[in-house]
Amino acid sequence: MSRFVAFWRHFALLVARLGLGAILLLHGAARWQSGMTAQAEYLAQFGTPYARYAAYGATTFEIVGGVFLVLGALVPLVGLGVLVQQVLTVVWTSYYKGPNLLNADGTYHGGFEYSVALGLLGLLFLVFGGGVVSLDRVFRRKKPAADELEGEDAEADATETTSSFPVRVGL
Repeated sequence: MSRFVAFWRHFALLVARLGLGAILLLHGAARWQSGMTAQAEYLAQFGTPYARYAAYGATTFEIVGGVFLVLGALVPLVGLGVLVQQVLTVVWTSYYKGPNLLNADGTYHGGFEYSVALGLLGLLFLVFGGGVVSLDRVFRRKKPAADELEGEDAEADATETTSSFPVRVGL
């Protein structure tokens, strides 16, 4: 991949990660300020099982996950969490309203297109991670170079990492 394309890919991941992290933080803070009882009652009206636990779980995930996304820590795991949360949101609260978020006159309808967009961002981070500008990249383990290995083990290990077929030694 050329450096130009790689730069824009990592820049796009950074901007999307910061944006989704900010959205999660704002949603989590709004849920927290409205109170867990109000959130549990809102979820209970849709027949959400264990509405109180779901309210605490969603709020905690949005605040902690938002911070993790902004920092770039555990990005694939948070991406999976966002994907799962949005699928559950559609299944429990908005599937029956259809995909349209707004009515034709611009009033709020409450469809699931917004949840689908957030879920797709979660899928993006699950697959691609947080990019170069993230804590995940800082703490990533690096593979030892072949010249750091010694003796015959170096040749066997180098062959194993470059070949997709088993190598017979001693024939």
